[in-house]
Amino acid sequence: MMIERLLLTLLFIGAGALLYGVLRSGHVRRMNRHGRFAAAGQPTLLYFRGDGCPACPAQARYLAQLAGRVDIRTIDAEAEPETAVRYGVFTLPTTILVDAAGAVRDVNYGLTNTQKLARQLEAIA
Repeated sequence: MMIERLLLTLLFIGAGALLYGVLRSGHVRRMNRHGRFAAAGQPTLLYFRGDGCPACPAQARYLAQLAGRVDIRTIDAEAEPETAVRYGVFTLPTTILVDAAGAVRDVNYGLTNTQKLARQLEAIA
């Protein structure tokens, strides 16, 4: 009986992870279908933040560690809600990594540490 519960729990966790991955990749595909994003011939990180966001100061500190490695564009989602809607931002902070050709490669919802962002950046550099 206990092993069945464990297996059922693992099945639900696996299904949830799979669903999250499918939804996330679908979001990236939809953003790319609406056109390429402006790129200066180098990877660009779009950082959506807001004054009422408690995690945004920590995210800004993480991004400061990447200065010089990627073009970081900070967008105030509260001041530019139409831009946030265009990029499908529904939580703050959100970081979107765009490759040198202008295609969205990764979307991170919520606080994302420097190590994860650096790995994502290395994958497209």
